[in-house]
This record gives sequence, C-alpha cells and structure tokens, in this order.
Amino acid sequence: LTTEFPPTHGGGISTYCLHTAKMLACNNHEVTVFVNDYSVEKEKREKLQNNISIIRFNPNQAEIGKALGPEVRLSLEFANIVEKEILNSGKPDILETQDYLGIGYYTLQKKLLQYPNFKNLKIVLTIHAPSFLYLEYNQVPHYNFPEYWIGEMEKACIKMADLVITPSNYIVDELKSRMQLKEVNPIRVFNPYKNDWSLEKTTSYQKNDIVFLGKLTPQKGCIEMMQYFKKMWDNGFKTPITIIGGGEHFFYPMQEDMIVYFRKKYDQEIKSGLILFEGNMLPEKLKTRLAKAHVIVIPSIVDNLPYAVLETMAMGKIVLASKNSGHIEVINHKKNGFLFDHSNKSSFEKELTSILNLNKLEVDFIVDQAQKDVEELTNYGTVYSQKKTLLDNLLQKPSSRNYPFIEVIEKKQHTKSFSNQTEKSKLSIVVPYFNMDEYVEDTIQSLVAITYSDYEIIIINDGSTKNNSLEKLNYLEEKYQVKVYHKSNEGLSATRNFGAEKANGEFLAFLDSDDTVSPNYYEKAITVLKEYDNVSFVGCWAQYFGESTDIWPSFNPEPPYLLTHNMINSSALVYKHSDFVNFGLNDSKMIYGMEDYDSVISMVKNGCRGVALPEALWQYRIRKNSMAQSFNRNKELYLYRLIGKKHAQFFNDYGSEIAAILNHNDSGISFDNPTWPKAEFDKRLLNTKAIQLIKKNRILRGLGKKVYRLLNK
Repeated sequence: LTTEFPPTHGGGISTYCLHTAKMLACNNHEVTVFVNDYSVEKEKREKLQNNISIIRFNPNQAEIGKALGPEVRLSLEFANIVEKEILNSGKPDILETQDYLGIGYYTLQKKLLQYPNFKNLKIVLTIHAPSFLYLEYNQVPHYNFPEYWIGEMEKACIKMADLVITPSNYIVDELKSRMQLKEVNPIRVFNPYKNDWSLEKTTSYQKNDIVFLGKLTPQKGCIEMMQYFKKMWDNGFKTPITIIGGGEHFFYPMQEDMIVYFRKKYDQEIKSGLILFEGNMLPEKLKTRLAKAHVIVIPSIVDNLPYAVLETMAMGKIVLASKNSGHIEVINHKKNGFLFDHSNKSSFEKELTSILNLNKLEVDFIVDQAQKDVEELTNYGTVYSQKKTLLDNLLQKPSSRNYPFIEVIEKKQHTKSFSNQTEKSKLSIVVPYFNMDEYVEDTIQSLVAITYSDYEIIIINDGSTKNNSLEKLNYLEEKYQVKVYHKSNEGLSATRNFGAEKANGEFLAFLDSDDTVSPNYYEKAITVLKEYDNVSFVGCWAQYFGESTDIWPSFNPEPPYLLTHNMINSSALVYKHSDFVNFGLNDSKMIYGMEDYDSVISMVKNGCRGVALPEALWQYRIRKNSMAQSFNRNKELYLYRLIGKKHAQFFNDYGSEIAAILNHNDSGISFDNPTWPKAEFDKRLLNTKAIQLIKKNRILRGLGKKVYRLLNK
C-alpha cells in the first residue's frame, strides 16, 4: 500500500516501492501494488512487468467515507480496495504498508477487530516519513486538525503492525521520544537499491560545483545550510551553491513558500550569482547534471535514509551530509563521504573546505569506496535475504491477546464484586426509559433482531409519569421477552447504574429508548471483547436518523485527544460487565449530561481501554425535544469543569498536549471530528438542515446574525 509510485510520483517512498516490488518479483514473488489515483474513475489494473501488478484506485468511492476528511478517508478506501482484491483473488501471504499518512490504519484496525476478510492477514509496516515527526521539524502547526489526527493514525499503525521495518535506527531513536514503542521493536533493513547509476560513473567533475539536492523544507536543513554559506560568503568565500529540486513548500512561520522566503532574504547573493536555482529535473537530465558536481550537500536536521544519498554515492559523488539522519549508518566519515555536525557551527565550513582541497586521487578513492559500500549494503540480494527471513518468521508468529493502543496505561485491579453471579457469554442490554412510549418499540424491535444469540433485554423505568408510557411497558413485557424494573425518578446516570446492577451477563450494553442498533453490532463487539484481555468496551460509528441523516465517525478513545472531546459513541457501548461496574459507573453529579463521556474517561484512565468498529452500527435518533437538543454551551462548560476536577491527575499527565490541541483548534466544544480542518468542519456545520431552516426564515435569520456577532466579539 503506497501513496507514491512511478511514474505519477517521485521521491523516497516511490523509489522504495519500485525497488522493493522489483526485488520481490525477481525472486519469483507475485506483487500487487495499490496506489491512490484521483484521475481514475474507480480502479485501474495494469502490469508493470512479470509478477508485478499495479492497482490504481480513486479514493472517493465509499459513501460512508464522506464523513471523514480526505486524508483520513484515504485510509478507509485503502481498506476497501484491499478487501475487494481479497474477495477477487484471495488473501496475500504478506501485506506491506507505509507509515506516512497512516494509510494502513483502517486495514490494520479491521484486522485487529476480527473482520473476517482481514483477521488472518500478516501486515508489515515500513517506516518512511512519519508526518508527526517531520511536520514538527518543518515548523508546521502540527497540532492542527487533521494533521494531529493523521499523526495519531501513523502512531497507531506503527503499534498495530505485525512487523515494523526501518531503514535506519536513527529514525527509531527520534520516534522513541514522541511515542511509546514498547513491544514494537523495529528491525533495521536498508532500503533496496539497484545501482544503475554507477555504470554511468564519470571520473571527471567540475571543480567547486556544490549542489544541494532535495526539497526546500526546514527538515532538509536548507535554512541552516544557507546560514553557513552566508557566513562563508561574508568572509570572502566565492563559490556558489546550486539548488536542484526545491519545489513549492510552504514555510508556515513566514506564511509564504520557502523559495520566496529565500529570494527575499538572500536577494543580494542571488543577484551576485552565489545562489543558483535549477529546479526539478527528470531522472535522465538529473544524472547528466549531477555527473559534473564536485560535492552533493545533504544537510538534513532530521531524516530517515534518503535515497538521494544512496543514488549520489552510487553515482560516484562525494556527499557532505549532516549527522542528523539515518545516512550516518551508511556514510563512514572521510572513508566514503563526509559528515558535519549542526551542533558545531564551524563544522560545515571545516568539512566542506576539506573536500574542496582533496586532490583527484583522494576523491577517486572516496567515491570508489562509496560505490562499493552502497552496492554491498543495499543490493537486492542482501536486502532480500534479510527481509525474506523476517517475513518467513512473521508467517509463524501467533496473534497477541492484547490490543496495541498508542498510549500504554496500566490496568488497575478490581475492587468491587458483583451482588449477582454473571452468566458466561451472556449479553445484558439495559434500556433506560422515561416517558418514551412513542419510540421504545422501535428500540426493542431492533434488539430482538440481533444476531448474537445469548442475551437479555432489561428496561429500567425511571419513574415515568405518563399513563401511555406505563401502559407501553406492560405491552412490551407481554409481546417481547424483556424484563422491566421500576424505580423512582433519579436521572439517566442512576438508571444506567441500576440496570448494570440488575444485569446477569458477562457483557453489558446500554441503549437509549429512542435509538436502535444494527443486527450484527453486538456480535461484532463481543467477538473483540473475547479476543483481547485489555479491551474493556467496544463502540462504533453513529448513523443519525429522524431530523438528521449525517454520520458521526468515532475513534479509539486515546488521550490526550480524549480529554478535549468525546471520541466514541459512549451512550451505546458494549462492555465487559465487571470492568464497567469497577471503573465506568455513571456519575449522578453530571446532571445535564456527558455522564457517558465521563464514564469513558474513568475507564481509560484506569487502563480499561476501548475500540471503535469503523461502521455505522448504532442509529441515533435526532429529535427536537430530546435531552441532547436541550444542551447548551453553559451546561457543557459546567460539565467540562466537573470532568476536569474529577480527573485532574489524568489531565495533568497530558497537560501540554491538551493545551496545544485546544490552542490550535479552539475549544473542544467546537468540534467532534478531528479528520477535518477546523474551517472546513465549521463550513460543514453550516450546511446542516437546522442552519438551512434558519436561513429561510427572516426572523430567525436576523436573530442568528445577532447571536453570531455576540459569540464573535
């Protein structure tokens, strides 16, 4: 699975995928490459060569995917196209995905959540370019949505994969300070590279022709490099630097493209010919141009193992690279290339001067050694042997009994025991009820249609006052196999807790008396609960009905985002009964709502983790007079304050990240879908039916403008 593959894309991931496909194909493996391509209508299959098929697909096909922002939707569509190919051609022995953009997220999630066409897949992840790391170094506000959430997906993919391969240990060390890599153990295998360029090596070069090859982004070290050259030029150095590649890359702090920023900052140096821009080049032209280069500069402040290093070393060029990248595992200083240290401000000038003062014999010795080392480390035979051993071992690896969450939180011991004996495998479905005679039969009918066979339905009447509502309960008891318990009115929290006390099952679910579920929801959820020791509850996406037809996608509730906004359908979850009773009981102090959100936070902070099935299996009724519709901002702020005080230490554990999320995206009250940019999410809200109704009514429209002005003072 890849976002980049020739000829549409270039760059490191594209180069890796091409060489890996060819390496496997020449060893008699059948390889299918999936790559997203918005130019095709649905999908298009083509043959690259014997044993290599390319499937290009449009990532805008699934209707449910429209609930997600385009980057996250891409991952869902990768899962869809993989499933389609599995149904057509059978399961592959190995599926490989990249970390970048988290494109394997939903494929991996469906595997772990025991979806039949995915659960036996063996999935390898190769670390290429984790955006949550690179955006940080590129000075991008990476806590913005959707960038933040894409980073969380990338972390999840690294944790969920059966095997993680990395082309450098350097990048793993960088990741260790930004995510928990417990039990992942990435294994270094150099990127494969078939060394064609060395055949075209020329021993000649143009003296003092210094080339920067790469993107003009902060991560690539171009800012520091220009500072080094500026100091040298000011002190009399007369040699120019040629920029090849560059591209259009927005420099966020200055709110302009990096090349525009450079043209302004170094205007005099450009006019005097000390900075030359030669732009992007096709491969053949690039080979010719680089053939005359004296030195190739790779000044990255962070990088994995850039193919630019392998290609130019293989071509017989001297590389001057920083120590801040995985190429330190290939470059042997002064033996096959040169390294400088960004932490030593004079290091760059010193090493560049050393290179420029080498005689031709010294240059030839270094570039010959560079070619030999690249060939030895990255040739198809060497890399294939290492990778094949890992894949053979992977095929024998048993599945884990623990779901690999991004954050590792130790599970607390139970302190409460049950007053009644729970029945193994039984599901108890608790329906809180208060004057809901108009809708409750729809709810019960959806429950008696579920595919899970061992269940009980318990209705808890929370002191209903309408005769029709009480009569409805008598009717339901007679018509359906339901138990009804009556109690005085105490509110939703106490009613749910009362139901949990009366329930007899090993598993527990709540469903409000105006909502419904899909027939297979509980069966899918309980399959996951039985599979993993560390999963305590399961949710799903929500399909609104009634006065809205939107879909609300939900996500595995992980801090810190969980502490800014509810991430999961918390009023229709399926639990391990014992974990709910010990850590998830609803708090009656949450008098206006959000008791279910508070319950999820309580469970997660105590190590009772939850997952979300990526399907809309819960139908949530939107109606004018519901409790949710009477919710207002002041009630919500009051409840958030209660939650913050109650879980103060948990909030403290993630305080800096919570502050960053809120500073980047506004209050958690303002969003419920981190896969969209904030501005786009606001625009989507403005297209809801309620807003359209206001727009059509002159009085409501005038009132809405006044409210808008007040809120935005």
